[in-house]
Amino acid sequence: MVKISSFQALRPIENLADKVPTKPYLNYSESDIVKEKKENPHSFLNIIHEHQIKNIEKRFAKIKSNINKFKKQQIFKKEKKSCLYVYRQSQKKQQYTGLICALDLNDYINNNIKIHEKTIKKRERLFSKYLSITKIHAEPVLITYDNNHQLIKTKHMMVQNKLYDFKTKDKVRHQIWKISQNQEINSIIQFFKKTKTLYIADGHHRMASSSSLINNKKCLAYILPKSNLKTYPFHRALSIEKNTEKTLKNLYEIAGIKNIKSPKKTTKNIQFYRDGQWHELVVKNKQNILENLLVNKLLKNILKPIFSIKDERKNKNIRFIPGNQSIHDITKKIHKKEILFFMNKISIKTIIKIANQNKTTPPKSTFILPKIPSGLIMMELRS
Repeated sequence: MVKISSFQALRPIENLADKVPTKPYLNYSESDIVKEKKENPHSFLNIIHEHQIKNIEKRFAKIKSNINKFKKQQIFKKEKKSCLYVYRQSQKKQQYTGLICALDLNDYINNNIKIHEKTIKKRERLFSKYLSITKIHAEPVLITYDNNHQLIKTKHMMVQNKLYDFKTKDKVRHQIWKISQNQEINSIIQFFKKTKTLYIADGHHRMASSSSLINNKKCLAYILPKSNLKTYPFHRALSIEKNTEKTLKNLYEIAGIKNIKSPKKTTKNIQFYRDGQWHELVVKNKQNILENLLVNKLLKNILKPIFSIKDERKNKNIRFIPGNQSIHDITKKIHKKEILFFMNKISIKTIIKIANQNKTTPPKSTFILPKIPSGLIMMELRS
């Protein structure tokens, strides 16, 4: 069983709901941030973008001060009652509907909330420091469960319960309903008491960092059934500017490489693009679920032996490209001195299978949607 609970949300006032929330911070360039802060004084970027302060503790203290400023100016409001929230995100033909709630971190510590990706200790420690000073979860961890039971019912999305309904600049529609009736809250809590395991889809560092704080017992989460998640790969663009012609010759001389017209999304072979030409390397499939992942095949057969890359996370010559873009758009942005390695997606079913074996995928193996805005529904930590 897993334990979820209602919480007293901190959130934007209704008439500023479309002004405050932002995309995940790393989705912005520095110039985008400067422009957004200048044009929109209510943007959450005005709270978290304080990179001119070099001292980490002072920077986080300033972010805490900015949060308090938004509260004082009544841009944010704190719910008087603990509630649950239904959040729906819609774009084109894709729609995601799930529950925003608080998770008991003991379930994470006891492995009832399972991971599929290792955390980087340096990032984990940094975010722990951030939480200990700012005292806020501004963006929920994305969580799923291993069945397709639709927890959210029509009755949870009645007109009288709606808080927000707006579109952001990227034409994504955001809708939120509040569940405040004790009977409905308890019914949802009971559902999760019968659920043996939850799985982290996105937000491993936030979960790990939250659990490391001594006085922190809860983490903010957005929970959807596995059928309501969308997985994409992370493609790899490798800079070859510093590699010699001999190294590239070694790549093209690997036995079994052939030219192809275009990449296949479902293949388990290594496919790469350079100078307008696609290539394919046929690789034998393995019985081991982890060895059979294309990201591991790439590391073992090309990146490590040819380019001496042992850890993709630490290599500055590799950039990761989310796979929710058309291949045409991706190749247009590939530089002349780059090789694009085209990855296939790892299904939610496979991710859950790996997590159940207490194993982990390599870093940047999956790009999972939805991505939840920062500064929309937040949870403050107890001081």
